[in-house]
Amino acid sequence: MIISHRNRFIFIKTRKTAGSSLEVGLSRACGPEDIITPLSANRGEEELRRAEGGQGPTNCHKRPLEHRGWKEWRRLLFRGRRTEYPQHARAPQIRSFIGPGIWHSYFRFTIERNPWDRALSRYWWQKHRWEEKGRDNFPNLSEYLAWLEEHKPHWLSNWDHYTIDDEIAVDRVLRYEKLNAELTELQQELGLGTDIRLPEQRAKSGFRQGRQDYREILSDADRAVIDRVCRREIAAFGYRFEDG
Repeated sequence: MIISHRNRFIFIKTRKTAGSSLEVGLSRACGPEDIITPLSANRGEEELRRAEGGQGPTNCHKRPLEHRGWKEWRRLLFRGRRTEYPQHARAPQIRSFIGPGIWHSYFRFTIERNPWDRALSRYWWQKHRWEEKGRDNFPNLSEYLAWLEEHKPHWLSNWDHYTIDDEIAVDRVLRYEKLNAELTELQQELGLGTDIRLPEQRAKSGFRQGRQDYREILSDADRAVIDRVCRREIAAFGYRFEDG
């Protein structure tokens, strides 16, 4: 998540849509007055951001009265540690952090991606994380998608990140499939004099085994899971399984 007071924009970070890479690019235009949530230091993402001339984590801790739940309050009261704003904060959360005045006066944008392709990316990313901890027996793709539908559907669908009351609450939804062109337009729309293009070295990349075409990988049952969970973005953006 980035809330840029300098440039009057809000970037809502969705899952498996090159969000971390875009944060690197956007942070080049940011300054010390902005809110920028951390990237992964362990995976070299903050090092990449520094190398790209971006602004690192800034003003990323919740103010005391913004803390919610016993876990956050316990950390604050007994350890003196403020909770960080979530990097994948959803639109209603962000609006509550900054207030309706700033929310409605800033340009709000996010990224969306073909949901069947995104699901495949999610699978390989999660499998990599499992195996790098020395574990084995990660479920196969069909088992994993079925588990997500039951237990963590928000890992498959980004819809709730950029909507409020089931209505799209951003000014622009960038399309992952043509992101470079979208970013050129966005830079002009925001009036930024700084290059916000993605770095050549992408954050969180290289985990997928080959450039697999989801149309050849997903079974009918797999597709049905994604169709159900992601039905709202499929309808809103006209995604079609056959388009590839």
